[in-house]
Amino acid sequence: MIPSVTRVLQQTMTAQQVFYLEKWKQRMILELGEDGFAEYTSNIFLQGKQFHEALESILSPQGNIKERDENLLKCGYIESIQHILKDVSGVRALESAVQHETLKYVGLLDCVAEYQGKLCVIDWKTSEKPKPFIRNTYDNPLQVVAYVGAINHDANYSFQVQCGLIVVAYKDGSPAHPHFMDAELCSQYWTKWLLRLEEYAEKKKNQHIQKAD
Repeated sequence: MIPSVTRVLQQTMTAQQVFYLEKWKQRMILELGEDGFAEYTSNIFLQGKQFHEALESILSPQGNIKERDENLLKCGYIESIQHILKDVSGVRALESAVQHETLKYVGLLDCVAEYQGKLCVIDWKTSEKPKPFIRNTYDNPLQVVAYVGAINHDANYSFQVQCGLIVVAYKDGSPAHPHFMDAELCSQYWTKWLLRLEEYAEKKKNQHIQKAD
């Protein structure tokens, strides 16, 4: 089975990442209770899904905004990215599946479009707290470069991409933070992504050996 980019990143988180994630989860459960936390995560997921649906309506060539979407467009996240949408043009792909035919991984990218004239894989993220620096986005840059690499090795795409963009949108409508990744920065993160991919393959191999034993 070919792994997804998300799966590779989840399975190869550092001990520190796992620790902080668990610590945050315990703190939230203490504050909201088990059921409250389950509802909180489900709401976050739903908001993210609606945000992406609204974006698809805005960016699709038909611009087919149904009545249902009108409310979505009024949401804080969409308000948050208005200044960035002005710089986005020439959409080439939306919610599109990619596969790296050599390295054997798959993914579902948000968007490929021009940002300030440069063709990018764009990843739209929602956040409740500010993420003004790219380091605040944790593994998101690795996800973006994994998609960039996959597009460039997927026969279904007739173009090549060199850059990435992570956009962090905020629920309260405050201006989103764009994190542009030029070819050089993408190349640095690509090296890190390859290490994670290698680590994942190693993990799988060891699990396989253990099962055989």
